[in-house]
Amino acid sequence: MGETYMSVVTVIEAILDEKHITKTELAERIGITKQNMSNKIKRDNFSALELVEIADALGVQLILKDGKNEYRIDYPEDQKGKPKRNMTNKEKEEAVAKAKATKEKHMETKPE
Repeated sequence: MGETYMSVVTVIEAILDEKHITKTELAERIGITKQNMSNKIKRDNFSALELVEIADALGVQLILKDGKNEYRIDYPEDQKGKPKRNMTNKEKEEAVAKAKATKEKHMETKPE
């Protein structure tokens, strides 16, 4: 059986594309800024908790697999979704509004 090697960023971008979710929306869903998400993508650098939060936000699971076993990586709910920095309510509202506007714009340009 052939194997395909993909970076974390490649996998995330493929799932975002498939599900018509922008990086801005993903950032909002996991509680980080658009700039922070952009930096993480450029560096291809995510913590295990961030990968689990991203998987949850995208409706997928984070799994390690060997020849015999699959290991699902997850964290207790009380550890997930905590703000990554102290955003003001205004910043949160702006991030949500911007993500919605981006999604609407993306849906307008999506071919039928």
